[in-house]
Amino acid sequence: MFTAHNYITAHNKNLTREQLKHLKEKAFTGYELVQGTARVCAMNMMLHGIGSEKQVPVVVGDALAADPGERFEVVLANPPFGKKSSTVIVGEDGRTGTEKDTIERDDFWATTSNKQLNFVQHIKTLLKQHGRAAVVLPDNVLFEGGAGETIRKKLLHECDVHTLLRLPTGLFYAQGVKANVVFFEKKGASETPWTKKLWIYDLRTNKHFTLKTSPLTRADLNEFVELYQAGNRHQRQATWTPENPGRPLARL
Repeated sequence: MFTAHNYITAHNKNLTREQLKHLKEKAFTGYELVQGTARVCAMNMMLHGIGSEKQVPVVVGDALAADPGERFEVVLANPPFGKKSSTVIVGEDGRTGTEKDTIERDDFWATTSNKQLNFVQHIKTLLKQHGRAAVVLPDNVLFEGGAGETIRKKLLHECDVHTLLRLPTGLFYAQGVKANVVFFEKKGASETPWTKKLWIYDLRTNKHFTLKTSPLTRADLNEFVELYQAGNRHQRQATWTPENPGRPLARL
């Protein structure tokens, strides 16, 4: 939220009083499951000029529990990693066990206990028509069968899934996590899939970062941002070819 807020204020110097009020109190909404974390988040947001004593844009609760009813033009998300979701059950004899948390919602394409697949479906619901999303997702979401295959087919049909940024390892506290950023736009009803072509930028091959000694910086993403062409992405050009395999970009 801070980055998005700072970008808007830095690139729009002549906002009206009403626009500034909207930016402060209504433009952003965040969801957080843990109350303590939500309080820290709300405090940081207020210190950065987002929210007020009457309107703190952090909703405390399980984002996957139900459709909140709100719809957004942009969703940026880094859902918690972990393939399966479960609850610890303590029996009368004191023994503990786990029970899979399978999310069932009428607005979901498939029922699964995979948290990332459920977040993909939830984010699809949150978007207005032509709303845009960028979501950090592990590799299992791209390749898992069963419910994963159903959800991917539906996402490709109902949304324009136009960009995949393959992230290098070393960006997260869990070692060896292979993650991606998936960019898509929600579309209206159509007999044919909206996704026609997927543009892939590989920042993973022969790349490695660490949180402390070699962190990923904004400069490492400069080429991706330049080639992304947000205002004219249908004119993107591939830089990878069989004759020039050292380049990080491929287009499929």
